[in-house]
Amino acid sequence: MNKLSASLEDYIEAIYIVLEKNPVCRVTDIMKLLNVSKPSIVNAMSILKGKNLINQEKYGFVELTDEGKKMARRVYSKHSSIRQFLISLFDIEYSDANALACKIEHVVPENVIKSMENISKNMNPALKKSLLKEKK
Repeated sequence: MNKLSASLEDYIEAIYIVLEKNPVCRVTDIMKLLNVSKPSIVNAMSILKGKNLINQEKYGFVELTDEGKKMARRVYSKHSSIRQFLISLFDIEYSDANALACKIEHVVPENVIKSMENISKNMNPALKKSLLKEKK
């Protein structure tokens, strides 16, 4: 699987998110989601197309290839796991946890993500309550 920069991971994740909610993905959808300029998107789409992660005809819809879907699911899964960990352990608001997860997902190795998932799933409710009390 291709290794992507943090920025390209954000683009492929954004395409995945748009396609989960809508039947098609347009460049303008990505612009809105990531709050980036059209030239930045055009450049990123060119790179992702060159890596065989997306298909896009000129001025057409953006589609993920099979390899692109695998990579997008992996990035989105990491993001979701980190967000859930932050919410469950630190009682952080969803939007704050989401923004923080977006930054963390690019630097945390897979084994740490797995540990975060295990902690989130197996946290004793009494322990969580105790940790939240200490926070206040």
